[in-house]
Amino acid sequence: MSDRIYVRRYVDPLDPPSMKRFRAGCGKNSGNLIFAASAQRSVMVDGVDVEANNLNTLMRSVDRLNEEQRHVVIPLANAFRRGYLPQLGDLTSAIERLTVPVTILGVGGQFQLDGTPERSEEVDAAARRFMRAVLAHGPSIGVRGERTAAYLSDLGFSEVDVIGCPSMFLRGRDLHVRDTAPTFDKSTKVSLNLTPHVPIPDGWVADVFKRHPRAEFVAQEIRDLDAMLGGPAVKAGSREYPGSMRHDVIADNKAVLHCHAPTWIESMAARDFTVGHRIHGNISSLLAGTPAHVIVHDSRTRELCEYFEIPHTQVTEHRLEDTPERIFERSDYAALIGNHPERLARFAGFLERHGLRHALDLPAGETPFDRAVAQVEARPGLVVRPRSTEPELMDLRVWNAARAAHQGIAQAEARAKKAEARLKALEANQGLKGLLRRGR
Repeated sequence: MSDRIYVRRYVDPLDPPSMKRFRAGCGKNSGNLIFAASAQRSVMVDGVDVEANNLNTLMRSVDRLNEEQRHVVIPLANAFRRGYLPQLGDLTSAIERLTVPVTILGVGGQFQLDGTPERSEEVDAAARRFMRAVLAHGPSIGVRGERTAAYLSDLGFSEVDVIGCPSMFLRGRDLHVRDTAPTFDKSTKVSLNLTPHVPIPDGWVADVFKRHPRAEFVAQEIRDLDAMLGGPAVKAGSREYPGSMRHDVIADNKAVLHCHAPTWIESMAARDFTVGHRIHGNISSLLAGTPAHVIVHDSRTRELCEYFEIPHTQVTEHRLEDTPERIFERSDYAALIGNHPERLARFAGFLERHGLRHALDLPAGETPFDRAVAQVEARPGLVVRPRSTEPELMDLRVWNAARAAHQGIAQAEARAKKAEARLKALEANQGLKGLLRRGR
């Protein structure tokens, strides 16, 4: 068993980050913090030297990691996709230089809602190279679902274990969902999580907040953070998306973004029901014991919902009349909870076969990670709302205002150039018309 480990994380859950560090290290989406924290918790064991840091540090530290004989553990998300090719190539190059064991947790592909892979020769070639590199350092690779396993099988790789995403094991075997149904009245605290490019039924968000005035929008992206603090509006596929200061949800201070995974999960325990597009936004709720329902919009989220048996609805079936109460009524958590021990055992067995000790059999609150989190002192800025006034956030607000003003000037200049071009075209046309008249 490995006594020295390097585990990939984003911002450190044991050292709450400054806003500057959060913005640089969260991978543009705070949902990344959940699965990375869970991976870190899983391998933190008394007597094992665990170094937790990001992929950039890993890629700069190959020689040192080889010298220190650190087993490298890398949780990933949807890495087999065109948009991730540069990062996947750099990571593969680093793995090829490693001489120590390498374990990959929860990697996935990019698929359409029906499961069709977004195939290309370039992505397939990168995936093959990555698989060869990883399998030279370990017995198998851990993937997030059956669709990813089928994709890799089609590429010629059978050394694949379906283990889901580490995020669902953040509390070890202690997973439960509140079995008392919310009242779904004016006092009900509903949480929404949304994705900018995903369609939302017209009027649905407004209807949720009208029915449940204590509802909140849990934002996850850096561009959401900027929009909440006076920056440029988020380009979204639906006007329902709370993507600017002009949207009622943000104007009424009913949006929130969490910059620290443990704080985020703790806060979700006070909510009554969560629904939306974000897989880790919903998982954070389930980890807190609060029921959640995923509106799945692609196969990345769908294969995790299917593997963990998380209640879900396809976005193509999402309608205006789907109130939170109706969505809750068709949510069944029996399989999610009842089959959790089997999935946990599968994940634990995977780690053990890779020579990794783990803390998955310890009760929540009693692992080295949990004890360390309990000692972390809360600080301003870990929870951000549109009216947040912490000095660091006020600095960001000023920067965003300047950026928005600069963007407005640039847009005005672009409109002026377009108007000037149209004027010249009209003048040219008038001249042509004059020639035609004289020709008659």
